[in-house]
Amino acid sequence: MATETINDFIKQFNGNSDLITQHYFDSLVIESRLINSDLADMTFDFCGNRLDTPVMMGPIGGWGKMGENAFMKAALAAKEANTVFWVSSYALLDNKLAEAVATGAKIGYVCKPHRDQEVFLNELRRVNDTGIVAVAVDIDHAYGEDGEYDKHGGGDFGPKTTEELREAAELLHVPLFTKGVLSVYDALESKKAGCAGCFISHHHNIIKSSVPPLMVLPEIRKAVGDDFMLIVDCGIKSGVEAFKALALGADGVSVARGYMLPLVKEGTEGVVSYLKKLTGGTRELMNRTGSKDLRSIDPTVIHEM
Repeated sequence: MATETINDFIKQFNGNSDLITQHYFDSLVIESRLINSDLADMTFDFCGNRLDTPVMMGPIGGWGKMGENAFMKAALAAKEANTVFWVSSYALLDNKLAEAVATGAKIGYVCKPHRDQEVFLNELRRVNDTGIVAVAVDIDHAYGEDGEYDKHGGGDFGPKTTEELREAAELLHVPLFTKGVLSVYDALESKKAGCAGCFISHHHNIIKSSVPPLMVLPEIRKAVGDDFMLIVDCGIKSGVEAFKALALGADGVSVARGYMLPLVKEGTEGVVSYLKKLTGGTRELMNRTGSKDLRSIDPTVIHEM
């Protein structure tokens, strides 16, 4: 890349990982393979649960600003769409977790990496037998922008060791995932710790100038093998982007901010419609590339401009 082009790139994105990720998404193009193709099977096996879509609902904050009963409307949307609704510690603190599980929705729980291992394990004990389907730990909430340990929301967080993650995985009765993985190293350490998989994500620009998730995804997939689940949770806004992630090695994708506006405007029906649109858009690209199901997408249909 010419020096002038590099300088233009730096000026354009200024280290914003969201913009860098979107740029990389847009640089990937798809070839078609129509002969002998047919409608794709979109069902997704997640931790023993058969889902109707590989698109899951990621955790978001600020539920009080999204209207009355917004959280429960989101849970009902996950149930109707037959996908997983990932929720944060807000749900536990506000006694919403049990209510969400009671709807019949498949609920995943996302926790922060408390520096005190016993505090971390105690939180996991509280959710262990609540009916959730999995737990994910935000390993990228280890450090704050001031260069110290993360105090997000008044917490006391920090990095987890492989042994601490193994202790958590052995305590839980459901699978454990790491969230915020952007390297082969963290993916392999997660697998070594007994995790079921990881979320490939820079967590909405929490890491400045980060490598785009899809750039490292193929390398991570090759390193961890097929028996370790990879979920892309970064900037997915369309079926085209979801397909690109699946083609390059993801088992599923997670969207968060994308369903906020439909939730506010139309409630449960809006979110279900949004998820169906993403799933349908993903299926269209699978149909057009001869991909009969999620496991048979050929990564060679993706080209980089």
